[in-house]
Amino acid sequence: MLFQLKIAEEKDLGRLTDFIEKAGLSSEGLDSIIDYFVMLEDGNHEVVACIGVEPLNTHGLLRSLVVSDKLKQAHIVTLFQSIQTLAEKKGISSLYLVTNKEASVHFLGLMGFNQIESDVIPDEMLTLDHMSGSLEDPNAMIMVKSS
Repeated sequence: MLFQLKIAEEKDLGRLTDFIEKAGLSSEGLDSIIDYFVMLEDGNHEVVACIGVEPLNTHGLLRSLVVSDKLKQAHIVTLFQSIQTLAEKKGISSLYLVTNKEASVHFLGLMGFNQIESDVIPDEMLTLDHMSGSLEDPNAMIMVKSS
């Protein structure tokens, strides 16, 4: 099956919101950062994966990673590479993420992310609702990649 990678635009807001919410994630604030999202569409222009960055100065928080079961690991790698390139183009030098899945840590490590302790997160990052909410999970692990 053929897939197309693209940076989300305003016209994609409705279907991207639906895709994220169907996965049980919050789409709050998506409208103001739509151009910080990368999405993957299938041949029928259906969204099959997405990931975004919530920017804050030169930092960014990866959020809303949703991946259809139709995809292979190579597609996910491409998605991560694309969001990192987009973040760099927008002047973001450090990408943070929070995961509660131990199995993700190895994959994310291969993508260049390093696990860090919560006390080294820049204070300004803690002002993001998505970051502070994610850290309430006792299994939360924080990772960062700096360019």
